[in-house]
Amino acid sequence: MPTPTPPEPQVELELGGLHCASCVATVERALRRIPGVASASVNLATERASISLAKGGDTPPVATLVAAVRSAGYEARPASGRPGRRAAAAERATRLRRERIRLLLAGLLGAPVMIWHLLGPASHGVASWASQGILTILVLIIAAGPMMLGALRAVAARSANMDLLVTLGVLTAVGSSVVGVATDTHELLLFDAAIMIVLFVALGKHLEVHARGRASAALEALASRLPRTALRVIDDRTDTIGIEDVRPGDRLRVPPHTVVPVDGLVVEGHASFNEAMLTGEALPVEHGQGDTVLGGTEVTDGCVDIRATTTGDASTAARLARLVAEAQANKPPWQRFADRAAGVFVPVVILLAVGTFVGWRALAGAETFWALQRAIAVLVVACPCALGLAIPTAALVGTTRAAERGILVRDATALEAAGQVREVLLDKTGTLTLGRPALARVWVPEGGDELTALQSAAALEQLGTHPLARALVQAAQERRLVLPAPANIRSRPGRGLAGEVGGHRVLVGSAAWLRENGVEPGPCEEQAVGWSAAGMGVVWVALDGRVAALLGLSDLLHPESAAAVQALRGLGVRVRILSGDRRAVVSHVAAELGIDDYEAELVPEQKLERVRELVRQNRRVAMVGDGINDALALAAADVGIAIGTGADVAREAADICLVGHSPRLIADAVRVSRASARIMKQNLFWAVAYNLVMLPVAIFAPLPPAWATAAMMCSSLTVVGNALRLRRAV
Repeated sequence: MPTPTPPEPQVELELGGLHCASCVATVERALRRIPGVASASVNLATERASISLAKGGDTPPVATLVAAVRSAGYEARPASGRPGRRAAAAERATRLRRERIRLLLAGLLGAPVMIWHLLGPASHGVASWASQGILTILVLIIAAGPMMLGALRAVAARSANMDLLVTLGVLTAVGSSVVGVATDTHELLLFDAAIMIVLFVALGKHLEVHARGRASAALEALASRLPRTALRVIDDRTDTIGIEDVRPGDRLRVPPHTVVPVDGLVVEGHASFNEAMLTGEALPVEHGQGDTVLGGTEVTDGCVDIRATTTGDASTAARLARLVAEAQANKPPWQRFADRAAGVFVPVVILLAVGTFVGWRALAGAETFWALQRAIAVLVVACPCALGLAIPTAALVGTTRAAERGILVRDATALEAAGQVREVLLDKTGTLTLGRPALARVWVPEGGDELTALQSAAALEQLGTHPLARALVQAAQERRLVLPAPANIRSRPGRGLAGEVGGHRVLVGSAAWLRENGVEPGPCEEQAVGWSAAGMGVVWVALDGRVAALLGLSDLLHPESAAAVQALRGLGVRVRILSGDRRAVVSHVAAELGIDDYEAELVPEQKLERVRELVRQNRRVAMVGDGINDALALAAADVGIAIGTGADVAREAADICLVGHSPRLIADAVRVSRASARIMKQNLFWAVAYNLVMLPVAIFAPLPPAWATAAMMCSSLTVVGNALRLRRAV
């Protein structure tokens, strides 16, 4: 593991009021203007700002940072620690439920206005007008609040976004209606247009928030895997202390089946460690005095005392958490494009509306109401409802269709990016393999009995929790062997077990364990060395003082892996393996799958660098993995795909999560994503083409504002209908 470097001074803020990429840009600009701020990155998914402070010189107090965000129109407060994942999920669910209720209530209040509009002028009395006005105002208060607040923020920041244009359209329609009521001009009554605009845009915003609500909480997931306490040893006495109180040099005791709290060196004892969450190694790793162990790995057998070396922000787990956060923050949301386009589109439409009114009134000599109708038609017909719905609607249908196939996609960004993938990087352990040791080979001496040897070994191991012990017991159960109760069991961590089974003296463990108990391995030791070189774990079994069997255990290839690799190649996707496992093991798996390009023995930072290098080359890379060691690469790739049976942090850091453990779903995810991306592009084309066609019509033709609203609604329905084709397309 590379030597850790001290992190830059950082401050984190919890934000509120963010609802689009334009909000992110506004907050980032406000923070970067503060002297002493080196950089600022806002994560829309987690609604947190990470501010890096310049080294040396004066650094701004947190209160100054909070004040800058609030002056930009958003809520901010110092981060108070990371909430539990369940609490965060419950809060998001409550927020979405509240928004659904608001949207439904606005729809119910707006329905009578639509009905009055359909009934025509015969229903337009004073009472009807008053009722329509009241209901419209209520709908605006209930459903258009965030949109209008976004418009005010855009004006305050001297920028233009979609919220500003939609708000202008709504207020123009309401103002026109007020003028229509005052002058008894039915043509200017646009209460229905205002409501339709609000409801369509509110629906799009709701879909966007729903997608964001499924975004990850990778840091919380990683933190939840680490213990909050440690056992400190002082003068042969152990005290339980908080993990934040551990200091370099402290002696800590790590009992069996517990997680190593911090990075350290083993000073006493010998144990087996499950390091799959950090290194990808499927089999347990033995560590003794003088060996380095990493915080976050689990002791599966034995007990050790370690001396803490790196704690707090410098520890391996903390550095992984920090890198995950950076990788996620550096991936901009797709919706930024729409806000950039709106920054040009909004001023142009406003100028066109003003120009239309002036042109018809001053140049063509039209009546004021006629010219006002043309200007209103321009604003209403240009309301970008179709543009606002193009991506969220296609994303909703696409992600639903993907979910039906066992593919969980976070948002429209991931859906679009997965369709562009041209290279897939595969982790080995738990992705291409089953992720757990299983009995692969058995050798018995001439005249020996394979089933008897396996039965005796499994009987002795049946009470153990070591992964190799569980593999032996499972192999015996699959062969329907009855496991008698062992007697006189004694063990030595890292070596093996001894006991009596069915009247026979049984030894199970390493060759050194057999020698320690007076049994010479003999010429079959060469066979064991060959198996170990091929990446297998070797278990020796001796009965009554003689070698009875060699049991080879390995992480078996997933039955679907070969078909998954072929399916990806059929889609024109290049396949590579990046693994933290041993070279011999990775080479064997790559040969079985016909993959020529692979790398082994990579630490998480090396995987991250490989991915970043390919991303810089614009190779359109997807990373597939299941462990915490893959989380960095998953977050940094163009698309991160996590195996659903893997570590929580891998699933949270990924853009796409495959339910269960099925490698064939990787190719299915690419297929669904390509179809979804195609529909998104079609929707965007229609949304833009609609404005290019309808704006000239609204400017030069006698298009009533109500018809303009109908055209706007028709464009939105077309976009939704096109998105629904996804259910039949894939």
